[in-house]
Amino acid sequence: MSQLRSLLDELAAADPAGLDVEALTGEELRDGLPAVQAAINRLTALQTRMVAAGEAQQVHAVDGMRSMKSWLTGHCRLSGVASDALVRAGRRLRRLPELAAAYDDGDVTPAHVAEVTKGVTPARMARAAGIGVDHGETDRLLAEAARRLGPEDTAQVVRRWVIGVDPDGTLDDDAGRPRVFRIASSSGGRHHLSGHLDAAGAETVHTVLESIMGGDRPAGDTRTHAERQGDALVELARQALIGGNLPAVRGERAQVRVTIDWQSLCAATGALGIAGGRLAFAGPITPETARRLACDASVVRVITGPDGLPLDVGRARRTASEAIRRAVELRDGHCVFAGCSAPPAWCDVHHVVHWAHGGPTSCDNGALVCEAHHTAVHEGGFSLRRNPGTAVWHTYRPDGSEVLPRGPTPLRL
Repeated sequence: MSQLRSLLDELAAADPAGLDVEALTGEELRDGLPAVQAAINRLTALQTRMVAAGEAQQVHAVDGMRSMKSWLTGHCRLSGVASDALVRAGRRLRRLPELAAAYDDGDVTPAHVAEVTKGVTPARMARAAGIGVDHGETDRLLAEAARRLGPEDTAQVVRRWVIGVDPDGTLDDDAGRPRVFRIASSSGGRHHLSGHLDAAGAETVHTVLESIMGGDRPAGDTRTHAERQGDALVELARQALIGGNLPAVRGERAQVRVTIDWQSLCAATGALGIAGGRLAFAGPITPETARRLACDASVVRVITGPDGLPLDVGRARRTASEAIRRAVELRDGHCVFAGCSAPPAWCDVHHVVHWAHGGPTSCDNGALVCEAHHTAVHEGGFSLRRNPGTAVWHTYRPDGSEVLPRGPTPLRL
């Protein structure tokens, strides 16, 4: 650790933020940018090797995480996609020493490594060995291609290798995998959709969307096909909510939930100094958007104290009522286990002092905890504690030491 710490201290002492890049000449910029990229490559190679070592030693389990990927998202604030790529590269570079060496030397970028490690799967390497393809030669050729070509052209080289050893694509990482759908938030308030479906699933979704699109095409409609598909998807979900046949979520009917201050809800349009509302998943919205949603909605009152925290709405019952759950969700915002940001829909209301030990079912004694970390608390020996009168939580290991996220704790906005 001392060697690693010394290296990081040297990097910190260099203080690149103090460099006046505007004063650099064009020649210095042309020389400097490739050198900076090489440095980034080398540091990312080090990070990748550390991730592989950390996964081998199960370091994530010490902090109550189920995988190295979830630990990276919680403690290093990486996206799920970036965490997955690091873990995959760490695993597969151990079997590609030539490519790993090029990475350590700064000769290839993270994008090159991602293209190679996505295609050169363990199953394909085993198939290649079975048909007489030399593994060392494959490693050497792919490393040389990555050194000389851009990531896109390197991907084509990898693809040609894949076709040679797996022409039917049966050994693809995605072959036989379940359907995947993701919604990712952006800083601008928009949300981006991604994923993949099998052919039958895609046909089913497409047929339903086409039906809604065909039934909602007024004269003079200037929307593009993509815009109409987006509107159709939202309308499909809206009709499902209105129908009332969706499964309950943690004991409550599925519904869009808006949180807004009563004064803001009642204020005149365009009034100054008025706070907006908040959606449970999508985040902050304008007061007018909140009012629009409230036009066709029931209103539930949650009284808060001067500090903005919900007051206790508990009752003498073991399972948290809808009112208690709303108040706990409003206060906590996500799973309170250190390093976790699982949304409320994935969480239970945990009794900090267990019901069987006299703990009340109340807002004050409740904590929002995802299923994995609820298990970690009950069966794994971890414990949770909240600073009185605040929404600040602490997580403790079975030995009593506190789990401290290496990066900032996810914000409750």
